[in-house]
Amino acid sequence: MAAEKAIVISGDIVGSSFLKPGSRRKLQGLLDFFFEQMKESLPDLQVQQYRGDSIQAILTRNRTQALRVSLMLHSYLIQYAFKMRLAIGVGDIKFKGKDIITSDGTAFQASGPALDELVKSGELISIAGDEHFTAEWQVHSASLNYFIQHWSIQQSEAMHLQLGSLTQEAIAQKLKIKQPAVYYRLQGAGWAVVNKILTRFESVIPTL
Repeated sequence: MAAEKAIVISGDIVGSSFLKPGSRRKLQGLLDFFFEQMKESLPDLQVQQYRGDSIQAILTRNRTQALRVSLMLHSYLIQYAFKMRLAIGVGDIKFKGKDIITSDGTAFQASGPALDELVKSGELISIAGDEHFTAEWQVHSASLNYFIQHWSIQQSEAMHLQLGSLTQEAIAQKLKIKQPAVYYRLQGAGWAVVNKILTRFESVIPTL
């Protein structure tokens, strides 16, 4: 097959070996629900879970949404005291196997090693591609990692809804709090910086 532009998101759960059966079932339900919801607006999203605690996802037509999906997953899981490492690989797919994990291409080759580095560093997010792309996005990844590592449950709730394009007024109604409280939660979570990085990502990806 001809190479197809794609973004691959590889992820694994932090501390999965210590999860009790009840927590594993809860986590599985959360992941199933999250990706079902995402597929409603992103029909090209393909997701496969393997080894019980790891995932790989592919976006082709909606590549620009890969970072937003990743941040939404982070903010969703933190609300339930789970954390996941996510490595976003920008490139292409040159070979499609029967399963996502048996496929190959530069997007996979960027995502896989980036996830390995996250395991070593203890960080939670990485965005990688070719050498030129990665040079810039290592800096943005470091900024995002700092914020994600410090999100509280309340900040994660607000961030998740903000990433879903709700207004602060709508978020306030959903969380049953006042709009100024939403503003302060988003401010504390670094939304102003996160949004600039998201905007940069969504503008750069179509040019690659």
